[in-house]
Amino acid sequence: MSKILLIGKDIPEAYDFAKGLLGSENAVFAAESDSSTDSDSYSDKIYTSSWNKSSAISAHSLLIKAETKLDEIDGVVFYFDADYLSKKFVDNRSDEISTAIDTMISPFIYMSDEILRRAEQKREKLIVGFIVKNQNEAANTKIVDISLAAFTRLAEKFAENVIEREYLRVFLAKSLTVSDSFGTEQQLGDWTLSAINSLTDSKKQTVKQAASWNKAGAKLGSGFPFFK
Repeated sequence: MSKILLIGKDIPEAYDFAKGLLGSENAVFAAESDSSTDSDSYSDKIYTSSWNKSSAISAHSLLIKAETKLDEIDGVVFYFDADYLSKKFVDNRSDEISTAIDTMISPFIYMSDEILRRAEQKREKLIVGFIVKNQNEAANTKIVDISLAAFTRLAEKFAENVIEREYLRVFLAKSLTVSDSFGTEQQLGDWTLSAINSLTDSKKQTVKQAASWNKAGAKLGSGFPFFK
């Protein structure tokens, strides 16, 4: 059984993706959008909490809430859905840019720091995935492209931490096209869970293994150097 913290896309927008992460026996904790209160259970072991994404303190609080609800966390998924975000951030007004940074850049930095700090304290096996969904790149707005570049670099830098941490496993993946067999949010969640499971009993990674981008839907390590 995996207990997974989902960061980046909130519930209910990420509900189908979270259902994929659930599998048959897992539990998922995520932030809930447009909510000032915590939900005990959104549905079938998907738990949520409010989160002020512009606050480092709130990131710490969310992690503690997740650990309290799930007892432990053995998987973390950072999810950047550029397709969804480009519909949400369509202008380049100064007020929207500020909100965009607080949504697409700051929270990933705050939470990745919290996750790494907590992992160093506990020194227990932890699998961290960074997922990019960008199936309609031509429709990306300027601020989303900039934020995606920041997310990509953050993922690669985070992956370098495996070299000194026996307990840490990392995978990076991109979903860039829609196919008949692999195109829904739940299917992407299903694949992400399979990637987590494949690393559960894996040996220590090299930085090259951890920091290489995989094609979502394929076996980890199949090799897609053009994603680097």
